[in-house]
Amino acid sequence: MLKYILIAFVVGLILGINKKFLFLKKLKPVTFITLLLLFFMGYEIGNDSELISQLSNIGILAFFIAVFSIFGSVLFTGIYDKFRNKGIKK
Repeated sequence: MLKYILIAFVVGLILGINKKFLFLKKLKPVTFITLLLLFFMGYEIGNDSELISQLSNIGILAFFIAVFSIFGSVLFTGIYDKFRNKGIKK
């Protein structure tokens, strides 16, 4: 899996350096991909029957994990977007 992540990163880096796909700046792909990531995270959690059956044992810990995952994703996406846009305006 790590191999695929690194390949995707290198391909994205090369395309970004070569100024390919400039139209993506208008689409705000970071926000879309974060939402997609959160959707699939929720789907995986909901689809895991073992996790759902142990939900009463996990209780409040599962709630905090989900809330902080969402909060962290939104927070760091916002920070990234702010610094990225700041660098583009200069």
